[in-house]
Amino acid sequence: MVVYLDVLFFTNALMDFLTLLAAARLGGMPVRRGRLMLAGALGGGYAVLAAALPALAALPARVLAGVLLCGAAFGRRTGFARVCALYLVVAAAFAGLAAVLGRAAGRPLHIGAGYYFAVPLRVLLLAAAAGYAVSGMLLRGNAGHGALRREVEQLTIRLGPVTRTVRVLHDTGSELAEPVSGRPAVVLAQGEAQALLAGADIRLDPALDAPAQLAALPPAQARRCGLLPYHAVGTRAGLLLCFRPDSVTRADGSALDCVCAVGPPQLGQGAYEGLTGL
Repeated sequence: MVVYLDVLFFTNALMDFLTLLAAARLGGMPVRRGRLMLAGALGGGYAVLAAALPALAALPARVLAGVLLCGAAFGRRTGFARVCALYLVVAAAFAGLAAVLGRAAGRPLHIGAGYYFAVPLRVLLLAAAAGYAVSGMLLRGNAGHGALRREVEQLTIRLGPVTRTVRVLHDTGSELAEPVSGRPAVVLAQGEAQALLAGADIRLDPALDAPAQLAALPPAQARRCGLLPYHAVGTRAGLLLCFRPDSVTRADGSALDCVCAVGPPQLGQGAYEGLTGL
C-alpha cells in the first residue's frame, strides 16, 4: 500500500488534537487551543517517524509519546495525571474503533503508531470541525458533573500583583458567606489560595489551623483576612481562613463581590480549583 506522508501527518495531527480535546473536556481541564494544535502537530510528526522506524510503534513508546503529548498540551498543572489517564483511555477507544472499522472495510486504518485514512484532506478538516463542535457541546465541564449543564466555570481572581484564573465548580448546596459583610465565598484549593496570598505577602503554614493562621499574621496582613464558619455533612463545624481579593471576574467580564476561603489541598481530585454557591 502506498502511504503519503502528508496525509499520514495531517490525519494524526487532527486525531491527536481531537483526542486531547476530548480528554480535557472529560477531565475538566482548561484548554489552550494553541497548545492543543502544537501537541497535535507533534503527534502527527510522531506518527510519521513511527511509520519509518517500527521500534517507535511499540506499546511502551506509544504510552510515553502520549504522556509527552499531554505535557505539550496541558503543561504541569493540577490534574495532569488525571487528564493523561483520560487521554490514554480515549486514544485506546479511538484505536479500537478504527480497528473494527478497518476490519469491516477490508483494509487497515493504522500505519505504525498512527491512523491512515486515505480520504481527501477537506473531509478530514470537516470531520475535525464536527468533532470539535460535538466535544464542546457534550463534554464541556468534566466527566462527573453532567453533560449539558454549565456547572464549571472560570474565574479570574486578583490580589495585589498576582492574578490567577481558576476553574470553580458550582455547588448548589454551598451557602458559605462572610459573617460581617454577608459576601458569598469562593473556596479555593490550598495551592491556589497560597499563590494569591503571596500577592499580599502572606504565607500559609499547613501545620496551623485557621484561627492560629490569622493570629500569626502581622496586623497589616490580618486586616485583609478573616474567619469563615462552615459546617459540612458528616463532619464537625469549623473555621476557614478567608481573604478579600482585589477583584473577581467571570469569563464574560462581569464582576463578583465575594471573598475567597482557603480550602483543602485538593478539590474534586484535581478536576477544579474552587467551589462556589454563586
